[in-house]
Amino acid sequence: MQNICIILFLGLYFDFFVHGIEIDINLKHNSDLVIEPIIGRFEHSEGPHWDSHIQKLYFVDIEAQKIYKFDPITKDLSCIFIENGPIGFVIPVEGEPHKFVAGCGTDFILVTWNEHRNVTKSIPKVLTIVDNDRNGTRWNDGKADSLGRFWGGTIGPEVNDVVIPNQASLYRIDSDLKPKKELSPVTNSNGLAWNLQDNTFYYIDTPTLQVAAFDFEPINGTISNKRIIFDLRKNNISGIPDGMTIDKNGNLWIALYGGSGVINVNPYTGKIIRFIELPVTKVTSCTFGGPLLDILFVTTSSRDLTKKELTEKPYSGYVFAIKGLGVHGLAANSFKI
Repeated sequence: MQNICIILFLGLYFDFFVHGIEIDINLKHNSDLVIEPIIGRFEHSEGPHWDSHIQKLYFVDIEAQKIYKFDPITKDLSCIFIENGPIGFVIPVEGEPHKFVAGCGTDFILVTWNEHRNVTKSIPKVLTIVDNDRNGTRWNDGKADSLGRFWGGTIGPEVNDVVIPNQASLYRIDSDLKPKKELSPVTNSNGLAWNLQDNTFYYIDTPTLQVAAFDFEPINGTISNKRIIFDLRKNNISGIPDGMTIDKNGNLWIALYGGSGVINVNPYTGKIIRFIELPVTKVTSCTFGGPLLDILFVTTSSRDLTKKELTEKPYSGYVFAIKGLGVHGLAANSFKI
């Protein structure tokens, strides 16, 4: 793919052409930034995970049922297709090169993949299954905590692009591989993050349009004392909250599906620090990566867009790299079996 950098300056308007298509961006309240569409197009790219050990980016394409690995230096992209169903997330297994856990349908699976090459077919090992008491749910977002336990949840059945409420749950899976319900019911279990001090857990159930915080006890892996630290309605934010990450300063970065960007929020004051606008509408998730963890990698979706919409926003479904933010993220954790 031809690399194209979009350089944005405060208060300026840039119009330019890529493949003969005009892209028009108006970015406010930000210093100099570089926003680069680095790879695409995907149908519904999600769940970015930066592996600091090998300096590579993993992500999934949910409905295409694929796991991807991308090398930002060489631009090499490899993938593996998983037959079990839609894939919500992928997380490396600690100390096990070429092994990953992923959420596929309602299966929590172990994938063995030599990611240096494309694999057209995989036979994963099912470690456990969730939501056995209902039909139509699937895994959505998920991450590992500081001790390598998995936290993630499901999304309810979707009917005409509307998620049936209160059919999903947030789970914790320890090394014993027995799912434990942490929050239930929820509707669309989505973004989650822990702060640097490892005493606060942040969580999004998308249709609430809120970010919740919990006290987190890292030794036992328990959450308590729920409170709402940010509300999109009260701040007149368009779109819905999707994936989320956190920086070393303790501030959240929230992807806005249908909102054309990422918002940076101070969870202590509930105030918006800045809004990073992207040349796409459906922004799905984000994570920090790069050698200094100062690059924000952002996944986006092209799902259900018309030909006209794709012509108007040709980078829909691309993965972006945002540089020049002036902050650093936290290293992502691996799952411990």
